[in-house]
Amino acid sequence: MDIGVSVWRERRGFKFDGAIYHVINRGNYRKDLFAHAGRAEAFERTLFETCNRCGWELAAYCIMSNHYHLALITPKGNLVEGVHWLQSTFGNRFHRFTGERGHVFQGRYKAILVEPGIHLAQLVNYIHLNPVRAGLASVANLESYRWGSFGKFVRKKNRPVFLRCEDWLAELGGLRDTAAGWRKYREYLDSVTELDPKRKEELFGQMCRGWVLRTREYRKALHADFKKMQVARDWGGEALRELNEMEWEELATDCLRRLGKSADDAVGDLKSAEW
Repeated sequence: MDIGVSVWRERRGFKFDGAIYHVINRGNYRKDLFAHAGRAEAFERTLFETCNRCGWELAAYCIMSNHYHLALITPKGNLVEGVHWLQSTFGNRFHRFTGERGHVFQGRYKAILVEPGIHLAQLVNYIHLNPVRAGLASVANLESYRWGSFGKFVRKKNRPVFLRCEDWLAELGGLRDTAAGWRKYREYLDSVTELDPKRKEELFGQMCRGWVLRTREYRKALHADFKKMQVARDWGGEALRELNEMEWEELATDCLRRLGKSADDAVGDLKSAEW
């Protein structure tokens, strides 16, 4: 992976061409912003307009009563501009329709950077199972949940071109975008719902936390590019802390190697040891 100096960060997260994100936001004061079908439909329509306008790809999406989830790919690296247009356009339409004023969404959206491959596939599973966890559908009739991507994938008819599934399906045992592939995917989701709570937490516990869903190797690649960027010193928040800790760990490991010592020596020896 070489994302180079095209990577940069604003207040809401990393941006680079081809990045994948888990984007989440809620209605202001956690109110049921999308509880009415007309509002959910209006948000979905605005989301689709944004995808066409910004060249976004969606691996999955789900609109719940008071929040939304997107598994979003930005080929043009335009996350901030796109989400701003999505939320402000929907907000303006919402106000015109309801006559209300004030913020529609609960402050800033959250955008978690996602590593391609199995981490994206697990995020898609998490998003598709949102209505099941909320008791709004079962896996057997999940396509009946109107405000999500699962039904559009399965039915295929009138599926928007920006809804993409080939990569993440392949990660789940080589599944394909066929009727048989979707039957196997439904079986897979059904097996996930039967897992014990501990295993579910291992699979999905980090989906809405932190700033990146990744392997250690992916984080190291981000860190290597981070060190090249002059603007990085101005960053803040969790991403900066974690990347700094990674650099400090590398420095400490190098120091121990030069001294002929190990991490166990550092823990076990007295602080007054000569070395």
